[in-house]
Amino acid sequence: MGRLGKVDPSSYSQPELITTLHSVLVWKVDFKNTKLIGSVKHKFKVLEKNLPEIILDVRDIKVTNVELISAKSYIPLNHFISESIDGIGAKLTLELPQGTAPGDLLVRIDYETSSAASGLQWLTPEQTLGKTHPYMFSQCQAIHARSILPCQDTPAVKFTYEATVEHPSDLTALMGALIDERRPGCTTFKQEVPIPAYLLAIAIGKLVSKPLGPQSNVWAEQGIIDECAEEFSQTSEMLKTASDICGPYVWKQYDLLVMPPSFPFGGMENPCLTFVTPTLLAGDKSLADVVAHEIAHSWTGNLVTNKNFEHFWLNEGFTVFVENKIVGRMHGDKERDFHMLRNLTDLQECIRTQLAKQPELTKLVVDLSNCGPDDAFSSVPYIKGSTFLRYIEDILGGPEIFEPFLRQYLQKYAYKSVITDDFKQALYEYFNGTDKKEKLTEIDWDMWLSCEGMPPIIPKFDESLANVSKQLAQLWSTKTTSELRDLPEVKQPISSHQLIDFLGKLIECKGIKDLNEQKIELLETAYNLKNTKNAEVRFRLMRLFIMAELLDRLDEIIAFANSNFRMKFCRPIYRDLGNWPAARPKAIENFERVKDQMMAVCSHTIEKDLGLK
Repeated sequence: MGRLGKVDPSSYSQPELITTLHSVLVWKVDFKNTKLIGSVKHKFKVLEKNLPEIILDVRDIKVTNVELISAKSYIPLNHFISESIDGIGAKLTLELPQGTAPGDLLVRIDYETSSAASGLQWLTPEQTLGKTHPYMFSQCQAIHARSILPCQDTPAVKFTYEATVEHPSDLTALMGALIDERRPGCTTFKQEVPIPAYLLAIAIGKLVSKPLGPQSNVWAEQGIIDECAEEFSQTSEMLKTASDICGPYVWKQYDLLVMPPSFPFGGMENPCLTFVTPTLLAGDKSLADVVAHEIAHSWTGNLVTNKNFEHFWLNEGFTVFVENKIVGRMHGDKERDFHMLRNLTDLQECIRTQLAKQPELTKLVVDLSNCGPDDAFSSVPYIKGSTFLRYIEDILGGPEIFEPFLRQYLQKYAYKSVITDDFKQALYEYFNGTDKKEKLTEIDWDMWLSCEGMPPIIPKFDESLANVSKQLAQLWSTKTTSELRDLPEVKQPISSHQLIDFLGKLIECKGIKDLNEQKIELLETAYNLKNTKNAEVRFRLMRLFIMAELLDRLDEIIAFANSNFRMKFCRPIYRDLGNWPAARPKAIENFERVKDQMMAVCSHTIEKDLGLK
């Protein structure tokens, strides 16, 4: 594949020569043919003399007409699309008139998406909760915006936009933007804060809303709206806490949309409208910290953005770091540290399994010259990145020293896109004139950014909450089932988070004694696992079923895998089933049957995990 562009290895566009300032979208939503049909008008800024052509990213897009719009005329432009690269897309070239000068340029492109656009998911009425209306939603991160519109699909470019969406009049249209006007069958939107293309978002369905606070609502299908409002009732408190840490919230509105189960991520930080998975509905708010994560993105990622996905940790590591701070302020420092320790358990598992054959992707800054961002996606930038920031904060003297710098960094690079060196430079500029200057010399940047594996240094965390789950994992892995039955430790009450961590640690134990039906049944009874609504708990229980090779539980495992297509759950389950010879054929047969109900990013990665691609 090689590097597609100078600034971004995953984009053909040339932001060093031309950049998008503003886009005007006009879309007709065609549910019958599962397509968006319409146009985009891009206002570009040309940065160099005699630019011969504009290069945009596309993926499975049919372009019908391109014209240059000037004050007096519409000039048709020659255009052609290159061969497509699997998982990446193609290059759309627009030939410009000779002698194009630096400055503003307006180009309109008429086009339609493919019915198989990788960034769109179309659901039939039967696939929705209400069973009576169709549903459509987008997921553009990392590089799927190019399947929805011809664009500079790189986070190095940020633009404002407005959109007019024509849709069935009995459905509600939402975008990652502020609603400008709503008429039956037509909704207009405005996003006045510049965004990278991956933050473009749309959802259309039979949706209702309930208020969560002065600038927040939750949207969902009618059948779950009350449950959603209760589960995410702390949203306004989280938003205020995040603003205290990071500075003013610039996006005006912060709404949540609870997605259908096929949504592939825990959450997606689309501005003004975070998308979240319904697998967060645990009934006790124990999984609502995902909302704290998406809120934190309003600053780290959305306001200050990685310039390309090789520096993804600048988005995700910073966001987990701020998420942990929100958790700490709302629930105490012990809970914050426990949150980080649980993350490290997950990271260890990710490095051991998902990235076992690609250790180069365990580096904090990765090389995407020959690898698409979807294939490189893992928990490394999130957890290794946030651990690095906690390490820096600790050596510099703690939150009261580091947080003023964090706010200044976010202010300095607001509305911009950055690479790791920009963060490093900002850190040195801020602390060089202080008594912390010497402390900066302790940071081994090369070791943190370029070494493979777990974080090279684990900061000193409060381990009191984690020790409970650690001891339980030790007990359940080393004691026989009959020994465990009467142990008082097994009967002690633990929190949902401790239960999740304990089960995660148990999965990581080598050679669990007596891992059989009887032990699993005792585990289910002791912690009331049969009735749990908590998807994180159920996910880990399914993996223990697989470790114990309980063939009579295979239907239950497959049913869980089919209940949601969130990659965090699907991928490890299919990987585990793929490595279990007795279950592999059934897992592949099931995957082939349901893969068309998954988003492209999910089915593509599972195919690779199962060795089918």
